[in-house]
Amino acid sequence: MVLRRKDVFNRQQVGVYHVTTRCVRQAFLLGDDYQTGHSNHQRKRWIEEWFQSLTDVMLIEICAYAVMDNHTHSILRNRPDLLENMDDVEIAKRLVRLYPGFQCLQALPEEADAERVRELLSDLDELHRRKYLLTDISIFMARWEEAIARRANKVEDKKGRFWEGRFHCQKLLDTASILAATIYVELNPLRANIVELPEYSQYTSLVKRLKLVHLASGHSMEHLMDSDKLEGQGMLKEDVENQPSPKLVTNVLVCEQFLPFGRHKYLKVLDYVSRRKRLGKSSTTATAEKLLVRLGVEPDRWRKTARTFEESYRLFAGSPELLSQTAVEKKKRCLHGMRTARYVYHPN
Repeated sequence: MVLRRKDVFNRQQVGVYHVTTRCVRQAFLLGDDYQTGHSNHQRKRWIEEWFQSLTDVMLIEICAYAVMDNHTHSILRNRPDLLENMDDVEIAKRLVRLYPGFQCLQALPEEADAERVRELLSDLDELHRRKYLLTDISIFMARWEEAIARRANKVEDKKGRFWEGRFHCQKLLDTASILAATIYVELNPLRANIVELPEYSQYTSLVKRLKLVHLASGHSMEHLMDSDKLEGQGMLKEDVENQPSPKLVTNVLVCEQFLPFGRHKYLKVLDYVSRRKRLGKSSTTATAEKLLVRLGVEPDRWRKTARTFEESYRLFAGSPELLSQTAVEKKKRCLHGMRTARYVYHPN
């Protein structure tokens, strides 16, 4: 039996997912078009604007993202548990904003049409049937992908496909896999040799996290970063744990509550993974390895697979025990990634 995408995620259960979408024919539709000489980088801002608009309406959190020249990565967490404490009026308003009845190219409407809200509230059975649309990652992806494609075609007066096809989705089953996928996403520009250091990345959630550290510490960005590009020392020089509101930094709200430890410790682990060559023991290395051991993984092996996360796993990522359990639930003999999991995780 071949697993379908709907077998990977459940909109009625809280889950964390790594989602990838690619431009048609791998074309640089989000970067510099080398054939025409035009720059399409403004479309990356369009995607960030849509991320903000959709998280204001849907019960889906953006944990991490990276918008590249010909593809995007995101770590998303759906929150159906929040529906339990949400009244029918609020649910109806969100559904009406999600589907306002007209085409939205830049963002969803900020206010719901009162008449359509009353109409939806008149049929509570239909309302309760549709409420899980607010936690559906397929809906989240479909709304912004369609809007970006239509807007790009309208600006250039063209027709045709913009995205290669349906997005690829991996379910992250435990903390170690969530951490590895997040770092894999945020280091995408470095891995693609677009930047020399991770902190120089644009249109990524990593930049947002670093700006939060900058605001919390009161130091300049240069003081927080290590400027030695050749040796690749640690990025951060200050131990800052204060976390101001994300709205102070950017219109894209990046969730951090999913991380197993604070922002500064996370950045130490990211720095540990990002180094292109090992420089022996340091305070950053020691801290990162201690944190990873607590998660039940072998640090150096986990570090290697975090750089190739998307290829190391397929539809599910996690410990051997969780992969075995998931395989039984999905009536599969084994899941791709089991060999990697046994290589990375400490045996119980």
